[in-house]
Amino acid sequence: MDSAWVARVEQRLNAIETRSAVDEVHRANVADRLGHIEDALKWLVRLVIGGLLMSAVAFVLQGGLAL
Repeated sequence: MDSAWVARVEQRLNAIETRSAVDEVHRANVADRLGHIEDALKWLVRLVIGGLLMSAVAFVLQGGLAL
């Protein structure tokens, strides 16, 4: 094995390690963002359901379906 081949292998190994580290950080960021999106959607669903329930209560308190 000559020194040029060893240098190329080391260079490729360094590139793979760097790419792996970048991918790991990217995955962590994506997981964090997805967590925030899930939290926002959870609160949005709670607000919509709460609004529907409050409108049903207001409808009933105003007489409902009484003719």
